Amino acid sequence: MELDVALVPAQSRAWGRTVCIVVDELRASSTITTLLDMSCPSLMLTASLDDARRLARTHDSLLAGERHGLTPRGFDFNNSPAELRRADIRGRSVVLCTGNGTKVLASLQEQPAVLVGCLLNARACAVSAVALAEALDARLGVVCAGQQGRFALDDATAAGVIVARAIEALTARGSTAFLTDAARAALRLQASYRNPVTALRQSASGRLVKELGAEADVELCARTESSTTVPILQLGTPLSIAAYHSASSLLRHQSSMSN
Repeated sequence: MELDVALVPAQSRAWGRTVCIVVDELRASSTITTLLDMSCPSLMLTASLDDARRLARTHDSLLAGERHGLTPRGFDFNNSPAELRRADIRGRSVVLCTGNGTKVLASLQEQPAVLVGCLLNARACAVSAVALAEALDARLGVVCAGQQGRFALDDATAAGVIVARAIEALTARGSTAFLTDAARAALRLQASYRNPVTALRQSASGRLVKELGAEADVELCARTESSTTVPILQLGTPLSIAAYHSASSLLRHQSSMSN
């Protein structure tokens, strides 16, 4: 199976049929995984503050998100996994509004499956993605959300960890991984750090999060493989995320949506 990495989102535009893993390490991917870990029953995504407020009113949902790292006016929470872990969601649905990762997820809706990956769920996400790619007869690609179209060290490092876990998953299934140059680069990058938290701290996103007084997010997001939750993009409007269970359940869902 071919494994590829889009080190910036634009590189994924040329991809054919690919099971995609979107990585926005600091912090959207980690926030999404954390919310599903907390049994959030419904998680809707939007890049628009106005749409987020409208969805929250319509669905009686909590609002989480950020603009330039800060909590927007009227929002309940920041795009902060550490803050949300301390919150009392009480079975409420959540609308998550971010300016970067959400747009990347939306751009990949035509692909056969789009998962959300991060260090927290690296192994579970890689194993699920390999199984999905085999079931859907597709290649596997990791898309780094980046920073407004630019390379992001935190995303690329997490992508390298996910590639390493995907190689292990393929080997366990008796399959061979064929790496593109970008996948090899991500793999070498993650191997150059003894601890991924160092890469996160050194990244531009990590420095910004620290400046905002949210360094606890960096520490939490670096907890590699502490979650078995695999978020998957759902077809339909609004854009939403659910916990992935199996390839067969995904195929049934896609079939029902097309009928």
